[in-house]
Amino acid sequence: MTKVLYKTKMKLMNETYILSLVGRIHRQGNRFIESELRERNIKDIAPSHGDILFRLYQQESLTMHELSKLIDRDKSTVTVLVDKMVKKGYIRKEKDLKDTRIYRLTLTEKGYDLRKVFEEISDSLIDKIYSKFAIEEKKQIIELLRKIEF
Repeated sequence: MTKVLYKTKMKLMNETYILSLVGRIHRQGNRFIESELRERNIKDIAPSHGDILFRLYQQESLTMHELSKLIDRDKSTVTVLVDKMVKKGYIRKEKDLKDTRIYRLTLTEKGYDLRKVFEEISDSLIDKIYSKFAIEEKKQIIELLRKIEF
């Protein structure tokens, strides 16, 4: 193998490794969340519901379209996730009063009751992720990851 070909191959492996590493970190985060939920005996919420809860904690009411854009998921995926959460009693899905083609999402009391647990797990995950970083390193890694985002 020539030096140029070797260098090209190594460069591609390193670039692929970045994507692999980001994926692995994401999976580890999900496993951490699942473990924390199990410890708290919460069995009907998955990490994929976290983005939805987070957004509804920030805004009292969202349309399916708004939620889909905010969590960067296609509408069909959001519909499946929301329907599961409605069925389990965390979210209310009601037709908009002004436009009955649109559904509005709000949290139920059960959804609001989960907020403290959600915030505790989120804080624990953030602490776990950043525990080895100095403040400047935290800023730098966020800046670098934002450059990757497209």
